[in-house]
Amino acid sequence: MNNARDRVVQLVGRGWDQVKGSLYRNAIFIMLTSVISSGLGFFFWLVIGNAYDKNDVGSAIVLFQTLGFIGTLGSLGIGVGLIRYLPETKDQTALVNAGLTISGVVTLVLSLVFLALLPLVLPNLAFVLQFPLYIATILAATVALGLAPILDSTSIAARRAELQTWRNTIFAFLKIPLALGVVTFLPGRAGVFLSLSLAFGVSVVVLGVWLLPRAVPGYRPRTEFRIERIRPILRFSLGNYVAIVIGAAGSLLPTPLIYDVLGPFQGPPNAAYFYIALIVASLLYIIPGSAFTSFYAEASQKNMDRRRGERDAILLSVGLLIPAIAAMWFFSEPMLRLFGDPAYADQAVTPLRILSLASIPVFINGILGTRVRVRKRTLPLIVSATIATVITLGLGFVLLQNPDLGIDGLAYAYVLGQVAAMPYLFYEAREAFDAVPQEPLLGQPLE
Repeated sequence: MNNARDRVVQLVGRGWDQVKGSLYRNAIFIMLTSVISSGLGFFFWLVIGNAYDKNDVGSAIVLFQTLGFIGTLGSLGIGVGLIRYLPETKDQTALVNAGLTISGVVTLVLSLVFLALLPLVLPNLAFVLQFPLYIATILAATVALGLAPILDSTSIAARRAELQTWRNTIFAFLKIPLALGVVTFLPGRAGVFLSLSLAFGVSVVVLGVWLLPRAVPGYRPRTEFRIERIRPILRFSLGNYVAIVIGAAGSLLPTPLIYDVLGPFQGPPNAAYFYIALIVASLLYIIPGSAFTSFYAEASQKNMDRRRGERDAILLSVGLLIPAIAAMWFFSEPMLRLFGDPAYADQAVTPLRILSLASIPVFINGILGTRVRVRKRTLPLIVSATIATVITLGLGFVLLQNPDLGIDGLAYAYVLGQVAAMPYLFYEAREAFDAVPQEPLLGQPLE
């Protein structure tokens, strides 16, 4: 009896030690960040769904999602490189500021190009060019969307993922009163977009100016145009950047695709239905994404037991993901009923249940993709992201035009895109960490 009790105590103690470890601690904070963001985001869309017409909601979603993709383009993948290389560089302040400066300039240029091409690319959104407030907000929001991943990645690299949690919490809380206040003065799609943009911009400023100095000793935000500061990581970052951009196209461009394929009448409401389904289903994707982002940061440290770290990340993901999928499947319709308009539950419940199944291949791809990143290999990430995105958008474009499927078909395409990338990633990552090369220090040439 005493032996059994001692074993239980040992197991509990071992489990508690793992929870206190930096891998689980970072993973839990990253997960908490997304849960707070998505949970309050769910409440935000409840408010929006009951205060605004779904056509206005759909138009605002399409615009903000499109700007999110442009922000991803402007980030240049520098955030991933910072996670991998920041721990081993001495002048961390200069490295972070150089990344922020270069990304900010690139994102601003891309946002200006977007405004110039808007009548050709998304003519249904060209109305924003008629209002100077819209134009200024688009420029500021796009730059903020480009800088946020770099600031978040710096927090993770410094093993202070809770700072990212604070940024997302500020964004999640602030956009709700802004949406309620703005609706009084700017009803319609302008109110939705401005509340999102203002809240996001404030959260980025708070992290960059006030919170980040707590994670990086001596950090102060300032412009740093010396590109040689980040040249040693650009090769690695740019390879990941291509993969991130291609992957972001698969997750951020489905709503503009709906808007374009289904036209100005059916497009906006269906974009709103699909987006709501996607953000709710994304609560599941948070679990493996957080676990393996934390593991990636840990694997970038010296003397890390990568096999054990991967095993811990897998156990954490499986232990949370299985019950979460079951809960999502059974409670999907009641959750969607909370949006007030019955059309949300009627039209979004099937896409939500389909998209929830994508969490399984997302989990497996997370394992395999992290192995590839740790080896500093980027081509497999680019190829796998291309496979997933081409199937999501290509097959989704075809199935959207089927009147019997519509946005359900786009949801099927999203899942199939994730599944299709698995065999290739497995082939590239099958050796686990047996073939991890000796890693050069920052500033030494990469092989």
